[in-house]
Amino acid sequence: MKKLLLIAIVGLFLAACGGERRENFTTLDDDGNIIISEESTTILEGIQADYDNCKAAESEERECNRFTAEALCRFYQIEDFKKGEEYVTYREIKDVVTKNTGSWQPIGIATNQEDLDKAQENANNTKATIAFDPTKTNHVAIILPGSTTKSNQWGMDVPNSASFFVHKSESYVNKGLSYSFSKPKGIILYTKK
Repeated sequence: MKKLLLIAIVGLFLAACGGERRENFTTLDDDGNIIISEESTTILEGIQADYDNCKAAESEERECNRFTAEALCRFYQIEDFKKGEEYVTYREIKDVVTKNTGSWQPIGIATNQEDLDKAQENANNTKATIAFDPTKTNHVAIILPGSTTKSNQWGMDVPNSASFFVHKSESYVNKGLSYSFSKPKGIILYTKK
């Protein structure tokens, strides 16, 4: 009886902690291109809806500044951007990845096509990958699984991405990285090891 009770408790614990573990972050479309799985899309769309509701009710600027960290943690199933039960702010993400060299490593810069391609490849291999502006805005975009797309604005192929802006009420999922940053200059790409 005790053994049965222990098995039931362990099972409940695993279901509570590991029940959200996804096996398939990606799937293939009819043309054989990698796309985000339906389950992963649902997670991102739910976070985007919560973000949109937060921005609509926001009474002070930056009240909704933890959605990028939440999206990274929930989508890629990592804990890197949490302090206790809270998600870090978008400004703290840069410090987490640049000061924690044991877990994160730079890919390169967004002005280099090979680095952009590597960022897309890492995301397709379900490795958490980001692009950020280390200067004035500290804005962070999440690189998502998918295919690169041609950006006329950047003059390069850019990875698929998601972004939750702090200074404006827009957000997006499944658009090219050039939607987050008007220019590639100064944008740094990082990935989880």
